[in-house]
Amino acid sequence: MRMPRHIKLENIENFRDLGGYSCEYGETSFGVIYRSATLCNASKADMDKMASLGIKSIIDIRGKQTQLRNPDPMENDPRFTVYKLEVNGNGRIAHDYDEYVESYMEMVEDPESARAILRTIMHAEKPLVIHCNAGKDRTGVFSALLLGMAGVDFDEINVDYMASFPLLSRMTADTRANHPEVPELLLTPSIKFLKDVANSFVEKYGDFEHYCEAIGLGEDEYYMLKNILGKQEKSCGAVVFHEGKVLIEHMAAGHYSIPKGHVESFDKDELDTAAREIKEETGLEVNFIPGFRETVDYSPKSGVVKQVVFFLAEAAYSQTKPQLEEVSSLHWVLPEDAIRFLSHESDRHIVAAATTFYGKR
Repeated sequence: MRMPRHIKLENIENFRDLGGYSCEYGETSFGVIYRSATLCNASKADMDKMASLGIKSIIDIRGKQTQLRNPDPMENDPRFTVYKLEVNGNGRIAHDYDEYVESYMEMVEDPESARAILRTIMHAEKPLVIHCNAGKDRTGVFSALLLGMAGVDFDEINVDYMASFPLLSRMTADTRANHPEVPELLLTPSIKFLKDVANSFVEKYGDFEHYCEAIGLGEDEYYMLKNILGKQEKSCGAVVFHEGKVLIEHMAAGHYSIPKGHVESFDKDELDTAAREIKEETGLEVNFIPGFRETVDYSPKSGVVKQVVFFLAEAAYSQTKPQLEEVSSLHWVLPEDAIRFLSHESDRHIVAAATTFYGKR
């Protein structure tokens, strides 16, 4: 059964899922990224509903003063992590059509603010929701960027943008009644508006890859953003120490790695996954050292984004038994040699961080 894109809540308008759009890798996934109007009036039932959807992260891109004056109630709820960021131009009110188009371009043109928002979207725990005041303009721009990078057809992106207007009936009525300074063009849907913004974007940047390059995002980050609405995978593992040495795996595929593997439905938590995978791949039972948890996020292939969670552990003995279907051999080496042997930069970074933490205990 197809998931509903619009989710009705008590005190929150325009709450929608970015899933279900045809794209380069098939279809954007439901339950990964939601977009919304302000969450500041969320009721307990609203927050419980969001938690039931699995939402873990809130990205608030309203202006600082608005964030202080009307905070998200999720800030005091341990089920959520709230990230407070600002969009360039702060969603300023435009007074004519050309200025309105220009204000949308301003939102994505500042490298520092755009990088911060896009990197938070990449690395925040999923599912997440991004919101501003109406969830139409600032949120609309970054939603359009994500859909565009996934390869969603522009007409479908415009459908997603236009869907905000009928879902903001309370906010629109309040604005018309109490804020006459807001021009009607901001409240009235125009099917050509986002097309004019897109034309300005293409004229300036050419395509999404060149845009990411222009704001200082790397090639791997661009590839991750292309796939951020795809299938979400998760693995857990650990940097395992014994008598000052680190365990590395020579994988059957040829590369050198550290123990990790996919989360399974029967795993109790992340540590349970890590312990199980270490046991399966190396034959070792380990003790975890509290306080160390590092994550690596990347896109291993089209339509897939993966998060790997690493812990720090100690083994009581050195004898190992490799899982030969996946692991050719296992080696205890000094941390500096592990960093030299490991095939992936992300693994080298994790071992370096774990070694520093281990030495400061």
